[in-house]
Amino acid sequence: MWSQIRLLQKLIIVLIVFLIVPVLVVGISLFSITLPLAQRETRDMLGKVVDQLHENVQYRVTGYQNMLMQMAVDPRLSASLTQTYSELQDEVLALQQINASISRVRSYFPIKTIRFYKSNPTLREDGGAVFDMERAERLPWTAAMSESRQPFYWYFDADNPQPAFHIGKWLVDYMSNDDYGIIDYEVTTQALFENLANPLEFEDSWIVIADQNGKALIDYRGLKIGDSIADLTYLNDSYSSKSGSYTERIDGKNHLIVYQTTSLGWKIITIVSQEALWERLQLVRQAAIAASILFVVLTLVVLISFGKRITNRLNVLIRSMRKVREGTLGLTVRINGKDELGDVEETFNQMSRQLETSMLENAAARSAAETEKLRLLQAQINPHFLYNTLALVKSMAMDVGSAEISGTVDALAKFFRLALNQGRDVLLLREELEHIQAYLDIHEWRYPGKVTVRYVIDEATLLCEIVKITLQPIVENALMHAFTHRGGRGAITISAKLAERFLFIRIEDDGKGMNEAQLQDLMNPPMQESGGGFGLYNVRERLTRFYGAGFEMTVASVPEQGTVVSLRIPQPNIQPEGATT
Repeated sequence: MWSQIRLLQKLIIVLIVFLIVPVLVVGISLFSITLPLAQRETRDMLGKVVDQLHENVQYRVTGYQNMLMQMAVDPRLSASLTQTYSELQDEVLALQQINASISRVRSYFPIKTIRFYKSNPTLREDGGAVFDMERAERLPWTAAMSESRQPFYWYFDADNPQPAFHIGKWLVDYMSNDDYGIIDYEVTTQALFENLANPLEFEDSWIVIADQNGKALIDYRGLKIGDSIADLTYLNDSYSSKSGSYTERIDGKNHLIVYQTTSLGWKIITIVSQEALWERLQLVRQAAIAASILFVVLTLVVLISFGKRITNRLNVLIRSMRKVREGTLGLTVRINGKDELGDVEETFNQMSRQLETSMLENAAARSAAETEKLRLLQAQINPHFLYNTLALVKSMAMDVGSAEISGTVDALAKFFRLALNQGRDVLLLREELEHIQAYLDIHEWRYPGKVTVRYVIDEATLLCEIVKITLQPIVENALMHAFTHRGGRGAITISAKLAERFLFIRIEDDGKGMNEAQLQDLMNPPMQESGGGFGLYNVRERLTRFYGAGFEMTVASVPEQGTVVSLRIPQPNIQPEGATT
């Protein structure tokens, strides 16, 4: 029964039983396990929000306290408040200095008023910033400040039409350790809690900030600054410890409450509806289910499309294909069954046999073509170069330069004579260099003075044999491409030496050079016949076929510095030094 089912039907059955059902079961189980973890992560997130609000408030509190401390220890203010005055002018100057310091501080911090209460009887009140201590003693917070003797005393004046904080500090003469006054900052709640918006981004959520006495410090849900929160029973537990979280039912809904206490005893409390909180988790669950369904659908499509590749028979077929790719021709596989894969196996066998036949025929044809290519080498002179040279001869003939005409024609004749070489494929290096020089002479007549050529040739190499038209394509390549960025101007050095039955030839230019990509393209087979000569790839292939493994050709190039082509050509007929015949 199972063996009669088509491969695609087998794949669908296996996919449903072993993939779709397990994925759905595992997905549901994982979500059930991770839901409590996500809820705990959400509580931690709310805790971090409260911590951040606490840090922001504490930062502002510390900023006001630091500025208050700076003014309290300012020696100029201390001197202005404590020295004995006998002249009105001196008092005026002291009061001006005090008010200047106040203006400077208020330019940095939003402070409603700054007042100094002094015990110096020789310094008059100015009615705005400097007052006698008797006035301070009538304020509602100075008695508590005297009892606490804290470095900074914060008092929330909730009865004021515009509720504000008073930050007080005793002015102490550190030489005698006696008090000589009080400095008082009045800061509005708007200045202290400005821009502390609700960062929770939930619809049913809010923030409460209250002092140690339960007075609201910011507006929220209908209550105003200074109102008591004692009637909000759901906040009572927030005063049981410095920080923590708990759940309360508010307006028929469960809410998560997270709180933190500042150094001043203020409470920072966040309240979030659990319904709104878990709503996002439900969205996550829905997204996870949608993603699982999408994954199953995509997997089904992909596996159905490529399912045939996962069977044992396909593995056998793939291994056979790899062997054919590696060179084992005529390989066949056994045909198993009459399903779709059986058709593939039969087709592979036919393809393998046809490929073997085609490869043998192509090898024979390629060998014949290479032989014909070598025979026709002398006919593959660059037509463009020939036409330019003949055009030059015609142009010079129309002018009066008979010596130039003679030199050009002689160089052209020598170029063709050495290229044809009566049908022989091998020249002496001396003749190959004459062939190059003939080509360079013609180039010099066309572009006088642009290229300089230097020869560094060991005399012993002149009688070495070399396949004809080996060096000319390399020199031509340099002339055509290396000096385009300098208008065709440059220098070429051709050197040759003999060592250990090898002829070493080096052709170097100081042109624009090539990067790695250009160098790779240069040594790859040309995409099409360009009619522009042999090129470096064909030179290497021709010499490799002629000399075999002993031949070597390398090209090194550095952008903006030049290119070096190096050849190592075997010389089996050369006797090494010291040998006898």
